[in-house]
Amino acid sequence: MKILLKIVIIVTTVVILLVAGNCKSRPAAENPAMDPARIEAVENALKPAMYEKGKPPAGMNILDRMTHYHVPGVSVAVINDGKIEWARGYGVKETGGQDPVTPETLFQAASIIKPVTALGVLRLVEKGILDLDAPVNDKLVSWKVPENDFTKKE
Repeated sequence: MKILLKIVIIVTTVVILLVAGNCKSRPAAENPAMDPARIEAVENALKPAMYEKGKPPAGMNILDRMTHYHVPGVSVAVINDGKIEWARGYGVKETGGQDPVTPETLFQAASIIKPVTALGVLRLVEKGILDLDAPVNDKLVSWKVPENDFTKKE
Protein backbone atom coordinates (compact mmCIF):
# COMPACT_ATOMS: atom_id res chain seq x y z
CA MET A 1 0.00 0.00 0.00
CA LYS A 2 2.87 2.41 0.81
CA ILE A 3 4.40 1.71 -2.61
CA LEU A 4 1.14 2.52 -4.38
CA LEU A 5 0.77 5.72 -2.34
CA LYS A 6 4.28 6.86 -3.28
CA ILE A 7 3.61 6.20 -6.97
CA VAL A 8 0.30 8.09 -6.77
CA ILE A 9 2.07 11.04 -5.14
CA ILE A 10 4.73 11.10 -7.87
CA VAL A 11 2.14 10.87 -10.66
CA THR A 12 0.04 13.61 -9.04
CA THR A 13 3.08 15.88 -8.79
CA VAL A 14 3.88 15.39 -12.48
CA VAL A 15 0.26 16.08 -13.46
CA ILE A 16 0.27 19.26 -11.38
CA LEU A 17 3.44 20.39 -13.10
CA LEU A 18 1.96 19.65 -16.53
CA VAL A 19 -1.21 21.56 -15.72
CA ALA A 20 0.75 24.40 -14.15
CA GLY A 21 2.80 24.70 -17.31
CA ASN A 22 -0.39 25.84 -19.03
CA CYS A 23 -1.40 28.36 -16.35
CA LYS A 24 -0.58 32.03 -16.40
CA SER A 25 1.93 33.19 -13.84
CA ARG A 26 1.20 36.36 -11.92
CA PRO A 27 2.96 39.55 -13.02
CA ALA A 28 6.17 40.37 -11.13
CA ALA A 29 4.47 43.28 -9.36
CA GLU A 30 1.95 40.83 -7.82
CA ASN A 31 4.54 38.11 -7.22
CA PRO A 32 7.70 39.19 -5.42
CA ALA A 33 9.00 35.61 -5.73
CA MET A 34 9.56 36.22 -9.48
CA ASP A 35 13.07 37.34 -8.72
CA PRO A 36 15.17 37.21 -11.93
CA ALA A 37 18.03 35.60 -9.98
CA ARG A 38 15.74 32.73 -8.88
CA ILE A 39 14.52 32.23 -12.43
CA GLU A 40 18.09 32.22 -13.74
CA ALA A 41 19.07 29.68 -11.08
CA VAL A 42 16.37 27.28 -12.32
CA GLU A 43 17.22 27.90 -15.98
CA ASN A 44 20.94 27.24 -15.46
CA ALA A 45 21.04 24.53 -12.80
CA LEU A 46 19.64 21.46 -14.57
CA LYS A 47 21.10 18.23 -13.25
CA PRO A 48 22.32 15.60 -15.71
CA ALA A 49 20.20 12.53 -16.40
CA MET A 50 23.11 10.31 -15.30
CA TYR A 51 26.12 10.76 -13.06
CA GLU A 52 29.45 9.13 -13.80
CA LYS A 53 31.25 7.90 -10.70
CA GLY A 54 34.30 10.00 -9.88
CA LYS A 55 33.35 12.87 -12.20
CA PRO A 56 31.58 16.06 -11.19
CA PRO A 57 28.11 16.36 -12.71
CA ALA A 58 28.03 18.49 -15.84
CA GLY A 59 25.08 20.84 -15.52
CA MET A 60 23.27 22.35 -18.47
CA ASN A 61 20.93 25.24 -18.92
CA ILE A 62 17.49 24.78 -20.44
CA LEU A 63 18.47 25.86 -23.96
CA ASP A 64 21.58 23.62 -23.98
CA ARG A 65 19.48 20.67 -22.79
CA MET A 66 16.89 21.34 -25.48
CA THR A 67 19.62 21.43 -28.14
CA HIS A 68 21.25 18.25 -26.78
CA TYR A 69 17.97 16.31 -26.92
CA HIS A 70 16.69 17.97 -30.15
CA VAL A 71 13.62 19.42 -28.40
CA PRO A 72 12.20 22.43 -30.23
CA GLY A 73 10.30 23.89 -27.28
CA VAL A 74 9.26 23.46 -23.65
CA SER A 75 7.05 25.24 -21.16
CA VAL A 76 8.26 25.37 -17.55
CA ALA A 77 6.32 26.24 -14.42
CA VAL A 78 7.93 26.52 -10.99
CA ILE A 79 5.57 25.82 -8.11
CA ASN A 80 6.45 27.13 -4.66
CA ASP A 81 4.21 26.67 -1.60
CA GLY A 82 1.45 25.27 -3.80
CA LYS A 83 1.34 28.34 -6.07
CA ILE A 84 2.82 29.02 -9.47
CA GLU A 85 5.87 31.15 -8.76
CA TRP A 86 6.63 31.72 -12.44
CA ALA A 87 6.06 30.14 -15.83
CA ARG A 88 7.93 30.65 -19.06
CA GLY A 89 8.15 29.15 -22.54
CA TYR A 90 11.38 28.32 -24.35
CA GLY A 91 11.94 27.64 -28.04
CA VAL A 92 9.32 27.07 -30.70
CA LYS A 93 6.25 24.84 -31.03
CA GLU A 94 7.57 22.85 -34.01
CA THR A 95 11.01 22.06 -35.36
CA GLY A 96 11.77 24.64 -38.01
CA GLY A 97 8.78 26.73 -37.00
CA GLN A 98 8.63 30.34 -35.85
CA ASP A 99 5.69 30.15 -33.42
CA PRO A 100 7.20 30.53 -29.91
CA VAL A 101 6.29 28.39 -26.92
CA THR A 102 4.55 30.32 -24.14
CA PRO A 103 3.26 29.28 -20.70
CA GLU A 104 -0.14 28.86 -22.39
CA THR A 105 1.13 26.43 -25.06
CA LEU A 106 -0.58 23.05 -24.83
CA PHE A 107 1.58 19.94 -25.17
CA GLN A 108 0.66 16.31 -25.69
CA ALA A 109 1.37 14.57 -22.39
CA ALA A 110 1.99 11.23 -24.16
CA SER A 111 2.79 8.19 -22.03
CA ILE A 112 4.31 9.95 -19.05
CA ILE A 113 3.39 7.28 -16.50
CA LYS A 114 6.14 4.89 -17.69
CA PRO A 115 9.15 7.01 -16.69
CA VAL A 116 7.37 8.13 -13.52
CA THR A 117 6.70 4.51 -12.57
CA ALA A 118 10.31 3.57 -13.39
CA LEU A 119 11.53 6.38 -11.13
CA GLY A 120 9.29 5.19 -8.31
CA VAL A 121 10.44 1.58 -8.70
CA LEU A 122 14.12 2.55 -8.76
CA ARG A 123 13.66 4.62 -5.60
CA LEU A 124 12.21 1.54 -3.92
CA VAL A 125 15.19 -0.49 -5.16
CA GLU A 126 17.54 2.10 -3.62
CA LYS A 127 15.73 1.75 -0.30
CA GLY A 128 15.95 -2.05 -0.44
CA ILE A 129 12.16 -2.50 -0.64
CA LEU A 130 12.31 -4.08 -4.09
CA ASP A 131 14.93 -6.26 -5.77
CA LEU A 132 15.17 -6.03 -9.56
CA ASP A 133 16.64 -9.54 -9.72
CA ALA A 134 13.87 -11.20 -7.68
CA PRO A 135 11.16 -13.11 -9.58
CA VAL A 136 8.28 -10.70 -10.23
CA ASN A 137 5.72 -13.45 -9.58
CA ASP A 138 6.85 -13.49 -5.94
CA LYS A 139 5.42 -9.95 -5.58
CA LEU A 140 2.34 -10.25 -7.80
CA VAL A 141 -0.87 -11.20 -6.00
CA SER A 142 -3.92 -11.23 -8.29
CA TRP A 143 -2.10 -11.98 -11.54
CA LYS A 144 1.10 -13.84 -12.48
CA VAL A 145 3.38 -13.65 -15.51
CA PRO A 146 2.69 -16.90 -17.39
CA GLU A 147 5.60 -19.24 -18.06
CA ASN A 148 7.03 -18.71 -21.54
CA ASP A 149 10.30 -18.91 -23.50
CA PHE A 150 11.58 -15.76 -21.77
CA THR A 151 10.88 -17.02 -18.23
CA LYS A 152 12.24 -20.57 -18.50
CA LYS A 153 15.71 -19.72 -17.15
CA GLU A 154 15.09 -16.43 -15.31
